[in-house]
Amino acid sequence: GDGENEVICVREFGLLILNGKTGDIEARMPMPKAPKQVPASGTSESYYDRVACDSIAIANFRGLDRPADIVVKNRYHQVWVYDSDLNPLWTVPCCTGHFPQPYDFDGDGKDELFAGYTMIGPEGEVRWSKDWDDHTDEIVIGRFDPSRNDVQIGIVSGDEGFNILTPGGQILHREFLGHAQRISVAKYREDLPGLQFYVTTYWGNPGIISFHDCQGERLFSLEPTATGSIMNPVNWTGEPTELALMSGSVRHGGMLDGYGRRVVVFPDDGHPDLACESVDVTGDARDEIVVWDRERLWIYTQDRPFGGKEPYTPRRFPHYNASNYRGEMSLPPM
Repeated sequence: GDGENEVICVREFGLLILNGKTGDIEARMPMPKAPKQVPASGTSESYYDRVACDSIAIANFRGLDRPADIVVKNRYHQVWVYDSDLNPLWTVPCCTGHFPQPYDFDGDGKDELFAGYTMIGPEGEVRWSKDWDDHTDEIVIGRFDPSRNDVQIGIVSGDEGFNILTPGGQILHREFLGHAQRISVAKYREDLPGLQFYVTTYWGNPGIISFHDCQGERLFSLEPTATGSIMNPVNWTGEPTELALMSGSVRHGGMLDGYGRRVVVFPDDGHPDLACESVDVTGDARDEIVVWDRERLWIYTQDRPFGGKEPYTPRRFPHYNASNYRGEMSLPPM
């Protein structure tokens, strides 16, 4: 809370907090002992004496002025939570999914943690859980459907499909699309109420992208020429409809609109296309596209300033909870 960022990482089976300017170690602790039981799935995570760590997220379980609690997990079976001094708060075994999401569902100033199919309270109490077989790949949380007064939880869970749940665990929509891997939600269509979803499948129906309304109804599907499209929301024009970034590839990538049309393509200028991300670099509320590989990083921006009165300014995940397994989410301004 001193205004300077720290870096949190796991190295050599230890959880470390590093000074953001110097890299000096400010605090460290050993990762928890690896659970020895073999889960019903038959997938053991006891290869090493301690947990190797699969992901790190920041949450606010103590109701502080800012998030300062640290969530770590093994690959599939258990989460552990520590405070900012690396004191243990709680741990819960569950089907964790790839990247649990903290969110204050009940408005009490303390986050709950939605992990896989399990809702966990700020004290580590399990409120409800689904007994499903496959794991959750990505999660989005927000007010997607304007006809409802609550927030909804959108998840893609492999062979368990694309699901929309209430914070109490009620299933609002469930659809089996193949191995549902990636989910993206934003205001992709002006003619439809609320927000819309893009869902990407891997195996089972590899590479299929489907488009759904705010209640989950599938409106169309398409099969692009590549698999694994990230469908990162892009506030490209500054108007209140966004585009979805597939990749930085000249041939296979670009941006789709809410009708599945590739409306923005990248120039064939030799840019790197291993990975990409949309982020507001220049500070005008519109997104730039960052593309990179192991050697180079390029940034693309618009060729003209915003021409309207005020650009659309969506709300996004905080950068400190970015992840390859983060659901892609862009919510309207409050």
